[in-house]
Amino acid sequence: MNTQKSKSYNVGSVVLATQQGLGYLAKSFFDAGIIDKVLIHEHSTRTNHRNWYPRESVVSTQEELLDQCDTLLFFEEVWDWKIIVKARERGIKTVLMPMYECTRSPLPYFPDLILSPSKLDQQYYPGSTLVTIPVEVPWKLRTKAEAFVHNAGNGGLGGRNGTRELLEAMQYVKSPLKLIVRSQVPIPTVNDPRIEYRIGQFDDIWSEGDVFVWPEKFNGLSLPAQEAYASGMLVMASKRFPNTEYLLNDPLIPVSGYKKEKLAVEFDSAILKPEDIARTMDFWHGRDITSYSLAGKVWGENNSWNKLKGIYEELLLPNV
Repeated sequence: MNTQKSKSYNVGSVVLATQQGLGYLAKSFFDAGIIDKVLIHEHSTRTNHRNWYPRESVVSTQEELLDQCDTLLFFEEVWDWKIIVKARERGIKTVLMPMYECTRSPLPYFPDLILSPSKLDQQYYPGSTLVTIPVEVPWKLRTKAEAFVHNAGNGGLGGRNGTRELLEAMQYVKSPLKLIVRSQVPIPTVNDPRIEYRIGQFDDIWSEGDVFVWPEKFNGLSLPAQEAYASGMLVMASKRFPNTEYLLNDPLIPVSGYKKEKLAVEFDSAILKPEDIARTMDFWHGRDITSYSLAGKVWGENNSWNKLKGIYEELLLPNV
């Protein structure tokens, strides 16, 4: 990853420093040299990893953040939305990357620029700028679909990761495949000798396995799917938009329908049948996936920080 600072302005952000999607997302932008200063929003129930950030890059107050930055970048949530008003009064540019299902609607205050990380998010924010999240993971050639991997994360908001459906599907799977289920929190399990549970915090999750099975129900941006794809794994995600826009469609799991759910807004949540998950896993088990692994390498290179950092630096240029 290119971490050398090439811009002449400071970007600040209010971030979570927790082992969850938003925490990892902000950290990746900091590690890439996009974010320079952070104000850490303390999570009330999860461990806050303040040591993720060098002491000189952490500010203690909103005023310090405003004093030291030319642009503010927010991911999904702002917490104190009036900071947008304060920034505008000082001529500081404000940029929001929303996640359609969780970002407040309507927005309490509008930033100067909205960056949509997927085409689905862009549908909820017409006129926003479409720009994907860069990925930076080591690639490894996978040649045969034998070991399947699932990331349950912190349980998945509203069960959206499809962990329950995947475990139910194993009773219908006929293949002697191996399934590794990783979770940062305890989860209900099923007794199947083919399943290996890895509970607790973990790193380097893409070095092992051949297939990433991901029957998620809703999402625009899906960092796990993007990283798994870039690492060379065959990605067996749900066959829904926007997965169908960038993943190879052959291995995707059929969706039997949709139902309405509501978080920040009402949206379509995919319905996946355990039997369909099982059939897809059985079909791909043992097959040659070399070409899919190589396709992931190309996609990862085209969506790396090396390729996209300059685009972000241009988008985050301060107001003139």
